[in-house]
Amino acid sequence: RVPAAARALVRGLLCAREARLGRGGARDFRRLPLFAGLRWAALRRAAPPFAPAAAGAADTSNFDVLDDCLSQP
Repeated sequence: RVPAAARALVRGLLCAREARLGRGGARDFRRLPLFAGLRWAALRRAAPPFAPAAAGAADTSNFDVLDDCLSQP
């Protein structure tokens, strides 16, 4: 079962452009119950839960590439 707070986020993103979350900037997201308690000011300084290693901009080793031509630069 998906929590109501998560459903509110999805509904706010999958709706008509005129009512979509983000039209009012980041404050639209800050008001959502799903993000209650999130320290927005410290978000950029927080360590990510997973930091993938990449050899360069064209490195697709962290993705499942089914078509061989997609992995060639």
